[in-house]
Amino acid sequence: MKDYFRGEIHCHSTASDGAATPGRLVRLAWRKGLRLLSVTDHDTFRGSDLALRISHILAPRAPIILPGVEVRTDYGDILVYCPKPEPSFPNELLELREWADSNGCILVAAHPFHYGRHAIGRRIYKVRHVLDGVEVWNSRGLPLLNLPAMRFAEKTGMPATSGSDAHVPRELAVSPTIFMCEPESAEEALECIRRGQVRPTLNLPRPAALAEAAAWALLRRTGRAHSPVGRT
Repeated sequence: MKDYFRGEIHCHSTASDGAATPGRLVRLAWRKGLRLLSVTDHDTFRGSDLALRISHILAPRAPIILPGVEVRTDYGDILVYCPKPEPSFPNELLELREWADSNGCILVAAHPFHYGRHAIGRRIYKVRHVLDGVEVWNSRGLPLLNLPAMRFAEKTGMPATSGSDAHVPRELAVSPTIFMCEPESAEEALECIRRGQVRPTLNLPRPAALAEAAAWALLRRTGRAHSPVGRT
C-alpha cells in the first residue's frame, strides 16, 4: 500500500519543555518533508495555536497543522488531537473523553508502557473503550518498551501511531506516523486516525539527536534553558 505522506504527531515546543519555537518546528517539518505536524505541548494548546498562525503565513510552504496537546491525566499521559486549539480541557480521563466527544477530538495513549514517564501502563486494558488509538512506537524511550503497546494494538485492533516525542530539532521526524490517506485538513486527518488509516514507523534517533537531547535536558535541569514562547 502506498505511503501518501508522513506526519509528526508528537513533539514539543518552547510552549512547554521543547527547545524549538513552534514557528521553527513548522519550518523544519516542511524542510524534512513532513506533510502534517502536531505540536503536542504538555497541558497547553499554545504551541499548536502558534504553529497554526505561522503555517498561515508560510502557506503553501507549510505542513497541515493538526492541533494537539499532551494531557497529564489521572491515568497517565494522553495525546489529544482536535480540529482547533482549545482554551481549556479536563485532566480526568473519563471527563476528558466526554469533552473530546463534545469538541470533535480524539484520544491516543502516549508511550503507554514506558514506565517512569507518566505512562498509563496496564490500566490501558481497563480504559481501552475510552481511547481512539495508541502510540505503539515512541522513539525517545527504550525500544523494548514499545513492544507491549504493539501487542496491545494488534490484540484490540486499535489504530496504531508513532511519534518522535521530539524535544529538540534533530529529533523531529525520527518516527512519524504514516497516513495511508490524503487529508487536506485537520478534520480529515482526525478521521484518518479514527478509521485506522495510519501506521507507525519504527525508527530510532541518530547519535547527534541523542546528544542534542541530552544537552537540552542538562540545560533544563540546571535552569539555564531559555524558552522564548512567543518568538518564531
